[in-house]
Amino acid sequence: MDIRHLEYFIAIVDANYNLSKAAQTIHISQSALSQMIKIFEENEKILLFERSYSKLKHLTPAGEKLYEHAKIITKNYETMMEEIRNFKTELVGEIRIGVPPFIISTVFSQVISELKRHNPNITITIVEIGAYHLKEKLRLEEVDIAIMLHPTELKSDQVEEVLLIENELCAFMDAKNPLADAANIPWTALNNAPLAIFDKSYMIHQQLMSEFKKRQLTPNILIQSNYWDFILRSTFKTDIITILPAVTLDYFPAHNISCVTFDEPIKWQVVMCRNKKKTYSKLAEFVFETIIEHFT
Repeated sequence: MDIRHLEYFIAIVDANYNLSKAAQTIHISQSALSQMIKIFEENEKILLFERSYSKLKHLTPAGEKLYEHAKIITKNYETMMEEIRNFKTELVGEIRIGVPPFIISTVFSQVISELKRHNPNITITIVEIGAYHLKEKLRLEEVDIAIMLHPTELKSDQVEEVLLIENELCAFMDAKNPLADAANIPWTALNNAPLAIFDKSYMIHQQLMSEFKKRQLTPNILIQSNYWDFILRSTFKTDIITILPAVTLDYFPAHNISCVTFDEPIKWQVVMCRNKKKTYSKLAEFVFETIIEHFT
């Protein structure tokens, strides 16, 4: 019995076992419907219907069990076919993604360009803002997806988080800096050292200030900016040190810049967040899953 036969069987029950009415509903002959039931019962050696004078009266226990499963199977089949048909439909619409400037210009630029190239009718609106302020944008649903840093301090019962990238923060400095040749350095080496760091709108700023406070260090912050390439360039031919993810060198290789790890590194974890909902639009679900696949 295939899915079509299950639909015929359900139609008979829903028509109160009236074969003529069921046949009209599903647009086949009454004899074909009767023959289908007969062949199934003979092949499976079971009875689906109790009969009186050759007329169907009600379901047997086996028929009741088949009806119970048939309703589930046909519903799942309809859902499956709808989802398959949706893939044939070209994706259209707007998706709003909040991304900190450092992440969008480095590790996130490729996934955005790939999404646009393969789905030209999607409008991708990038909200470029520090992760610290993205929390409010996500809460107010001014963005559909927010790319942030862990820990986000968002409520797990309200927001779904997926880890995309795990890296660590390192000290970047001119190659001639006295600390440049060290295999790794302690955090105390930054005490009173001239620093260039992200401004307060960035989670990295919050992480660093927390680390300095915990270790009772006095940071000598000369430059605060929201431009990562500027704070990195500020180390050229100076004694200024900046602190960025190690992955920065993959996007800004420079022979005159040294990247030195800390003896007790801070993790830099990029997570993708969205508000938890019972259902998401096809576009929102597609973009979310595509980003996960890109970083897997």
